[in-house]
Amino acid sequence: MGTTRATKAADKSQVCRKFVSALQKLYGKSVPKIELPVVETMLFAACLEDNPWVPAEAGLKTLLGSFFDLNEVRVSSVNELELVLTPLNQADWKGLRIRSILRFIFETTYSYDFEKLRRQTLEQAVKTLKKMPDVTPFIRDFVLHEILGSHIVVLDTSMLTAAKWLGLVPETSDLHEGSEYLKGGLKKSEVSEFCYLLRCLSTDPKFIPRFVDHADSEQTMADVMARFAELQLPPKKKPAKPPVVKEVPKEAPKPSKPEVQKKTPAATAGKAGPVQPVAKNKLPPAKAVSKPGKKPDDSKTSAKTPVAKAGRKPANTKKPGPSKPVKKK
Repeated sequence: MGTTRATKAADKSQVCRKFVSALQKLYGKSVPKIELPVVETMLFAACLEDNPWVPAEAGLKTLLGSFFDLNEVRVSSVNELELVLTPLNQADWKGLRIRSILRFIFETTYSYDFEKLRRQTLEQAVKTLKKMPDVTPFIRDFVLHEILGSHIVVLDTSMLTAAKWLGLVPETSDLHEGSEYLKGGLKKSEVSEFCYLLRCLSTDPKFIPRFVDHADSEQTMADVMARFAELQLPPKKKPAKPPVVKEVPKEAPKPSKPEVQKKTPAATAGKAGPVQPVAKNKLPPAKAVSKPGKKPDDSKTSAKTPVAKAGRKPANTKKPGPSKPVKKK
């Protein structure tokens, strides 16, 4: 999804008025107001972030009624505060922020009276609130808007997500950039109603799942009312993916029996045992057939005669004749 194109302040104002009128038909025209001390206003802002207005009021009331005073809340563990704030989203983080706010105020003033913030300028109040640990941009902007009456469009993460889906702010905006972008289309007297109605929409259980899916095309202020009308229609069912058909592999033809190859000395090299040469099958030499009347030549036949086996007399051996007497001189 691309970024929203630059829009003139007059066009922003016109779109915001139409959007507020459409939201009034869903959530009414009455806007709740709070009249609380500064400290409790900060605690309420911690409960309100990413939650509807009515549950946040009930959460603050339960918190103040479950402990003896604010000092007991300050010295409590985060787990104890989480149990009290459990109906709210992110109750553990809210418990941590509430305890951090009370600790900072007590260590600064040694009391829980922080009304001096009303007498500060906007710049001084911003510096003071930024010194507090674990204070989110939403808590800071909410206090500046409610206590000092500053012209600030107060947004939390859920409101910013809905605004991006509708095309009210650019897709790449963070909380500060989204607030500044909408500020150009809203008067100071219109901020409270706009923020309240946008909160009702962004925390409505019917629409929360829809805000997660963003459109692929670029959204502008001109698309806000069309997107709002689309939001009220039943969600489109995503086409079901066709079932994946597994292809049955075809049976490969059975391979013919490979011919047994005779192992050569090179193939058997490296294996245990010496390589013995393969003896060739030779026919035994044929015996020489002597012609009648002739004696076989012993010198020729002796070379071709096979080696006599042990215990047998060699063939074609001449018997020694009688020795001649030796003549004496």
